Amino acid sequence: MERCPTEIHAYIFELACTDGGAAGIALSAVSRHVRAVSAPYQWYTLAVAGTTQTVRLAERIRTLSSGKEPPSAGSEKGKGRGARGGPDITHLFVSNRPASRARELRYQEMGATRDMAERRRIEAAFNAEADAWARAVRVLLAYAAPTLRSLAMMCYDIHVSPHGRLFFTDLKRHRFPRLEELSIRGGFDTRLRDYDGAPQGGEARSLRLREAAAAEGDREEEEQCGGGDADGLTLPALRRLHLASPISFDLFLQRLRPLAPGLTHVRLSELLAFDYDMARALHSELAERGIVPARLPRLRERQWSAEPRAVSVDWERFLPPPHALRRLVVQPAQLPPAPEELCGCCSGYYRVDDMTRLLREMAREALVPHGEEDAAMYVFLPPGPRHNAYGFEEGYWDWLGRTAGGKGCWKEQCEVDIDAKSLGAGGDSKVQSWDVVGKRAISRWF
Repeated sequence: MERCPTEIHAYIFELACTDGGAAGIALSAVSRHVRAVSAPYQWYTLAVAGTTQTVRLAERIRTLSSGKEPPSAGSEKGKGRGARGGPDITHLFVSNRPASRARELRYQEMGATRDMAERRRIEAAFNAEADAWARAVRVLLAYAAPTLRSLAMMCYDIHVSPHGRLFFTDLKRHRFPRLEELSIRGGFDTRLRDYDGAPQGGEARSLRLREAAAAEGDREEEEQCGGGDADGLTLPALRRLHLASPISFDLFLQRLRPLAPGLTHVRLSELLAFDYDMARALHSELAERGIVPARLPRLRERQWSAEPRAVSVDWERFLPPPHALRRLVVQPAQLPPAPEELCGCCSGYYRVDDMTRLLREMAREALVPHGEEDAAMYVFLPPGPRHNAYGFEEGYWDWLGRTAGGKGCWKEQCEVDIDAKSLGAGGDSKVQSWDVVGKRAISRWF
């Protein structure tokens, strides 16, 4: 060990610190020399789960950034990595819940008691936790923004916490010059949830008021936190975007495009009943580009009395421009309880079923570009084994796989059985929870 050059040690440590942070913790406990040499690489891949762990990391970052601790010595290869007071973060996975509690719990726990005082106490506890986590995450993002290449966030109950949710300005506040891949589950601003795509008369005025309120909130956030990038391209290197959400993210997609003009891959997971109209819009956008047929006649006898077909695209598009799009992956959520157990209209069963059939048929009829190395641009994934189609464990392993150059969540259609039945779609539907905040349908296009 003593005879091995420091440069070799540094290279070994760089290769070792690719497991989410465990190797970095172990190396820092070996000796002062190993801790100093490995310091620039200890946070190369960093996974943080739970509010307590996230808050502690934020406090550590504040300590390092304040200069209270001397920067660790590094090798020639690692020089400059600790210039901001600590190691660079290249790949980051962060969640407000550990794996054992990675699900929507707020309304589940509130509904378990009829005592209003206890409900208020539970609600206040969830709000405080969400607020503490969001503050810590913002410290973490501010620190990691210059060096981050991939970011995965798994958020639970954040979207219904008044002060803990992550605003859209969190992606506008800092410039992420190297961020290539972004995966977010939940955590979207609730102001983006109330978007209605049928702005006519009074509804148009309502939409303008909501957009103005959102813009005003964005300006207030930017003034408090130092503003954003002058040209608006805060995500110039972003190529892959994965959104999984218990609320609709149609407006999120549209508002993100100006910030990230280089998007090539988009995945949408946990599509629910209120995403049905957006799915119809995606069919029209893909048909316009010749990726899927405009007509899907086989659905007429199976699903609708009238044959669903693509329409002229006269809305602000959700997808990247035709020359940029390389892959669109969609995965609906598991079907809610069947009509014999709960009203099919109230539960959203029929809309989710219609959407799932439409998306599956689009994949069955998708046109594979001739001579392309990649398979079909459009990929359909069957619903997952539970209501939350994209879970914590899957998100973590996909993120870790992508840091090592794997496919992660970017499946190819040839690898997927599009007719596979999800667990619980039949007799196991009683275990599903339908705790999603409702949203008005978007009907502008059809």
